[in-house]
Amino acid sequence: METKSILFLLVSAVVLYVGSGWVGRASWRKDACVFLLVLGTVHSGFIDINLMSREWYRGTTRGLEWSWLDYLWIFVLVDELKRRRPGTAMPMCLSAMVLFVGYNALRVVTSDPWIFGMFELSKMIRATLLFLAVALYVKEDRHLRIIVAALALATSYEFLATVYSRIILGHARADGTLNHPNSLAMYNLMTAPMLFAVYLSDAPRTLRRWCGVGALLGTLSVVMTISRAGFVGILLLLFGVGLTCGFWKNPIRVAVTAVLLAVVGTGLYLKLGDAFNSRFETSLAAEYGDKPTEGRIVYLNLADLIVNERPWGCGLNNWSWCVTNRYGPMLGMRYVPYESTDERPRFRPIPAGSNVEAPQAAPAHSLYAITLGESGWLGVILLGVLWWRWLQLGASFLRARSKSFRSRFGTGVFFSLLGVVLQSLVEWEIRQTPLLFLLHILLGALAGLYPARPSRWVAARLRARARARRHLEVSRPATSTPSGVNA
Repeated sequence: METKSILFLLVSAVVLYVGSGWVGRASWRKDACVFLLVLGTVHSGFIDINLMSREWYRGTTRGLEWSWLDYLWIFVLVDELKRRRPGTAMPMCLSAMVLFVGYNALRVVTSDPWIFGMFELSKMIRATLLFLAVALYVKEDRHLRIIVAALALATSYEFLATVYSRIILGHARADGTLNHPNSLAMYNLMTAPMLFAVYLSDAPRTLRRWCGVGALLGTLSVVMTISRAGFVGILLLLFGVGLTCGFWKNPIRVAVTAVLLAVVGTGLYLKLGDAFNSRFETSLAAEYGDKPTEGRIVYLNLADLIVNERPWGCGLNNWSWCVTNRYGPMLGMRYVPYESTDERPRFRPIPAGSNVEAPQAAPAHSLYAITLGESGWLGVILLGVLWWRWLQLGASFLRARSKSFRSRFGTGVFFSLLGVVLQSLVEWEIRQTPLLFLLHILLGALAGLYPARPSRWVAARLRARARARRHLEVSRPATSTPSGVNA
């Protein structure tokens, strides 16, 4: 183990021990940790380290990651578990998440190679524990307001970074702080619908105004990414939120919004119209044609090829390894193969006519395709069940049609989840640390809105204890009172 890794482990042990005790001494310290946790999703790599790093591997995770955000949610989780009453049930959807993680852990230990899968599995475990921390933290509207305010601020900050990358740096497609336009688009697909829904709630006026500004700036950020799925998705999601939350009931607000969109939309079209036309016309033909190139149709073909030979998949995070060394050449894509899991592949020029853009295969640009190829059909089924439970959790707020802050927050998160589903059909970015953390923060807050109810077996044990206690009290002989003494 490297010296820096040993020093990191020693320092982390001290920080976690001291920090967990410090945070538990005052509620405002835990609130500050949650606020920084949410705000920090725009800069999760500000302070981070990769243990056992394989930075040359083209997978979705390239080491045992650790970010400064991990300290924050661990502080919160440790304090919440200390304060948790015995017999209290765990948050909703946690069992489905543990089942999905457990299946992938089984696939990791039965896969060859296994080290890349261990990297991805560690990230899944961190995200699940983060979900638990936030779900246990959210108990009242004040906690929700902290999370929403931090997201509004993070979205506004990300817009400034978007403008900087587009105008100052001259990037054709803005990428903000997330290093890729599609990642930036997905980030705002999660934040903008929720902020728009809270803007239409009965939350405090200042918070609603910040949310309205955040929703507008987040939408503009998506447009500046020139993301096709992101552009179509944000329009559908905001329309769905407006229709569900009664945005159209106020004619003056509708008229002002229409004028604002017309002015801003005209300016954006004059500035970005050519880029959008190019993306929609030329790229679609290249990615969805029948030529053996690294397009989205080919990713689906590769996943089908893998699962036909290996019904359980090739192993978590092993897509690049297996496609590069075996399945890509079957479809006419000649990569430079990996030779070892411990050493960088030797540099060789890509042979002419290889139908590839890089020496090794990139992750499949589809969450469905990469899950099918790595985890097999059972992995896809479990992932579908997990997403169905999450969507059910959010959809439960649609029936109420209430203007309350909690109800509108739940409605907004439901549409945010739909945005992730739409974008994940053609992207894998939800596996990136900042996006995965943001998703589980929203899910944890959503689960925290539900009162914790004990499971059946826990409830049965509590009832049995209560009956035993009552029986003991009845059977206990009454103490006699001496005469002449008032009882």
